[in-house]
Amino acid sequence: MDFLKDLALLIGRICISALFVWAAMEKLINWKGTVEYMKKKRLPLTSLALSLAVLIQIVGGLSICLGYQIRFGALLLILFIVPAALRFHDFWNLEGAQRITEKTLFMKDVAVFGSLLLILVWGGGRFVL
Repeated sequence: MDFLKDLALLIGRICISALFVWAAMEKLINWKGTVEYMKKKRLPLTSLALSLAVLIQIVGGLSICLGYQIRFGALLLILFIVPAALRFHDFWNLEGAQRITEKTLFMKDVAVFGSLLLILVWGGGRFVL
């Protein structure tokens, strides 16, 4: 039974990691568009903020996937996702279809936050890559 638990934790870690690493790669591929989006959200120092976001998502995501310093990786991503969700998915300021979309994205971030908390508290199991 411990084997199945650790296997499930590994698969879960890979899934969570994929979300962050994929998002970082999308930001790198569409750097200019991401900077413009961040400017629309009135984020200061957009290029620096974007560089930090990509670095945090890659380091935190790979840490969780590989099982190396996994609690640090989870904490790093928690410190990233909370302000990002509040700043970029502010559905409470929107109406109509845009409100629904941003609320869904916000709630996705809430769920990911919950899974990161679980990793922070319980670790990632015995399997490392």
